[in-house]
Amino acid sequence: MVRKCPHCGARHPKGTLRCTATGRPIAGDPEMVGRLVANRYHLVRLLGDGGMGAVYKAADQVLRRFVAIKLLHPAVAENPSSVERFQREARAAAAIGHPNIIDILDFGTEGARPYMVMEYLRGRSLSQVIAMDGPLPVRRAATIAIHTLAGLQGAHDRGILHRDLKPANLMLVVRFGDRNFVKVCDFGFAALLVGKKDTKSLTPERTLVGTPAYAAPERLRGDDRRDPRLDVYSVGVVLYEMLAGRRPFDAPTFRELARKVRKEPPPPLRERRADLDPALEQIVMRALAKDREDRWPDAEAFAEALFPFGGLKVPFRDDQPSDSFTMEMMRIKARETRHRSSTGPVPKPSTLPPSALPPRPTSRPPARQPVRRPAPKAQREPTSDADMTQRMSAEEALAMIRQLDAEAARRSSETAVAPEPQFDGDIPVDVEAPVHVSDETTTSEQSRVGDAPAVAKRALSPALPDEKTPGGSYSGAVVLAILRFVARKFGERALKDVLDAMPEHARAPFVHGIDADSWVALFAVRRLVETIDSRLGDDDLHLVLEAGRAAAEGAFDEMRALRPPAPPPELLVAEMPSILKKVVRGVELEVRRVGRGYGRLELVERDEPSLTLAVGLIGFLARSLERFGADDVEVNLLSARALGDPQTLIDMSWFA
Repeated sequence: MVRKCPHCGARHPKGTLRCTATGRPIAGDPEMVGRLVANRYHLVRLLGDGGMGAVYKAADQVLRRFVAIKLLHPAVAENPSSVERFQREARAAAAIGHPNIIDILDFGTEGARPYMVMEYLRGRSLSQVIAMDGPLPVRRAATIAIHTLAGLQGAHDRGILHRDLKPANLMLVVRFGDRNFVKVCDFGFAALLVGKKDTKSLTPERTLVGTPAYAAPERLRGDDRRDPRLDVYSVGVVLYEMLAGRRPFDAPTFRELARKVRKEPPPPLRERRADLDPALEQIVMRALAKDREDRWPDAEAFAEALFPFGGLKVPFRDDQPSDSFTMEMMRIKARETRHRSSTGPVPKPSTLPPSALPPRPTSRPPARQPVRRPAPKAQREPTSDADMTQRMSAEEALAMIRQLDAEAARRSSETAVAPEPQFDGDIPVDVEAPVHVSDETTTSEQSRVGDAPAVAKRALSPALPDEKTPGGSYSGAVVLAILRFVARKFGERALKDVLDAMPEHARAPFVHGIDADSWVALFAVRRLVETIDSRLGDDDLHLVLEAGRAAAEGAFDEMRALRPPAPPPELLVAEMPSILKKVVRGVELEVRRVGRGYGRLELVERDEPSLTLAVGLIGFLARSLERFGADDVEVNLLSARALGDPQTLIDMSWFA
């Protein structure tokens, strides 16, 4: 059997990977054209191929649009590491969500061959442009580089390093009237910048990934550290090539090329193009520095230096943040503003001593009494909700918990990434099941504040509130974690200013000092957090959320004490009511539903409902889930009694 080269038509014996006439890969199978993949994508043309797989143009029969499909070659698909790398490529590109990064639309398997569906790009690769047009005008080259750097910054912000940037992986398309709009493609060698649970290397140690001519010197020296400046160097090489029409280093052998990249300075750009501005040459040469510390610190800084030469300023940050927690805070703040306007101004806090002062009143309507008693069904979630969880019997509940226990034990005994726990349905909400969190960071030193003022170093001298105290209280460990957060983020002086701005009765516990084993009145901690948000933030609830995340750090000892290492996040949600009881008095959590990747809790407050407490709990839950290995955590405040709703309900979703 012979194999036909899709580029020149020459025939080669079976197993030949490259055409002897063109030198190009011939693994792509033209006979695939006309076939239907996944009963949806009709392959109409072979676009290109490489050592890993072939890319086809396909017609989406459902949405009636053209897409590009990358199919792994049959021989490659037999290698588990190659398949896993291919899946990582899809996940990495899909996770970025940036206009300068190619969109991943679908992923699956056709027979034994994995495939990835991408947006179909009508344009040319930068390698084709340079080959046909030669050196590019300065404005065009700078614009292309800025677009590329914008996409890279988006990837780096998501913790993803490309590691194989070159002109062949940069597609020029027309977008928004810009004919030099760049789409960064091929994340086949992408790596995570920070350690996560699925970061086991698929490449042998000290193996070069990417293309040597565009690889940073440290990579050719065997330095495997993941640093955004690796990609910065590669863009420097690409920009040099666009301006000069050739790469800074070329050699007939890999050994000679590696020696030049590691040791020789790049030839001055103006020796190859005399009309260049010396300032632009310095910008490019800084990107090509041998020592990473001498390069531009990140992609955004490199792009900012190019703006005077590019003519087009690409925004690196959205005008308004669009992450889920920011949008959630904006929604809650808008609701609070409307609620305040409908109920009148907030009363000013009293100056009475704490012994005579109830918790600070708010503009919210009086709480229904008694709060702790289960509310009538009409005030809870409607039973007609199609997603409403059915309660299990005690026997079924215990069986489910035992299943989770077995999964946790299995996870703790494995060194590789463990599979997701399997659930037949929702975890029961009325079973006492302990939880344990495994984490490298301990809180054994949380009774001491090394970088916070001395306000948190002595035992609290006033009488400590107990479980029956109106308004409730927080554990000292949680409060210390919040104080640490402020001192580390804003400095000790800022923390002192916050405390000085608080009313005397709320400031008193902090002046006397806080110990990790003490308890601090809930109204005092609430006033602390609200003052932090108003004085150090924009009074938009963002720092309330961050304070909640910090509070979770102070509660991890309680979580770790409950169950063996590495339980699934679902078990954390099921046990969150018992965890909260150990760090906050005067409020309760009730589990309304929990299943794989989702959960819902109700916050029940004894006294006047607090929006500050509800928002802080969002951050607390998010940080706790992240510590339990959950990814892409999203926590939403569905309703709040502090805003006039019948209940305070919090929804959570995540990937495990």
